[in-house]
Amino acid sequence: MSKLDVARIVDEAMLILDEEGEGALSMRALAARLGVTPMALYRHFTDRDELLLALVERVSEEISFPEPAEGPVDRAVDLALCLHGVLVQYPWMSRLISSGRLASPAGLRFPDGLISCGRDAGLTDDGAFAFYRTMFAAILGQAAITHAQATASDGSLPNHVADTALPTVAALAPRWSDLDRSATPRRIFRGVAALLPAF
Repeated sequence: MSKLDVARIVDEAMLILDEEGEGALSMRALAARLGVTPMALYRHFTDRDELLLALVERVSEEISFPEPAEGPVDRAVDLALCLHGVLVQYPWMSRLISSGRLASPAGLRFPDGLISCGRDAGLTDDGAFAFYRTMFAAILGQAAITHAQATASDGSLPNHVADTALPTVAALAPRWSDLDRSATPRRIFRGVAALLPAF
C-alpha cells in the first residue's frame, strides 16, 4: 500500500465525487476506500470543509483561462464559457463555489474578471458586482442544464406537457428540441453579457 499523503487523499476523494457525487463524500467513506481509519485523514485535513477546499483548489489549478478579448462583453462571454466548462466537467463544484465558503485563488479569477468587465463598461462598483452575480447565476443554471442534457433524451417536450392549454408552449412544442439546441451556452452568455449597460 502506498503512503497516505494529501495527494493520494485528494485523488481518492475526486474519484468518489466523480463516481457518486458530493453527498457520498464523507471522511468515513473516504477512509474506508483508502483502507485507513478516519483519524488518519484528520492528520491531513481538520474537517470535511478543508478537504473540499483542497478539491476545489485542485480543479481550479487545472483551469485554462482564455486570453483576454478586446471588449468587456467578449471577455465576459469567454470567462463564462470557461467556468461553464469546468462546472459541466465537475458538477459537484457548483454547490461548493456558490456558497462562497470554498473559494480558491484561481477560482476568484472569475469574479475578478467579470467585475472588471463591468467596470470597463463604465459601471459603478455596485453595478459591476450586480453584473458579476447575474453572469454567475446564468453560468450555474446553464451548467446544470448542459450537464442534464448530456444524459437526457432529445430535448423535446413530453406529450402531456406539449398538449397543455398554454398557447405559447403548445405553439413551440413541435420545434422545442431545435430551439433547445440553438440556445447554446455561448448564445445565452452573450445575451446576458449584452445587458452590461443596463446595470
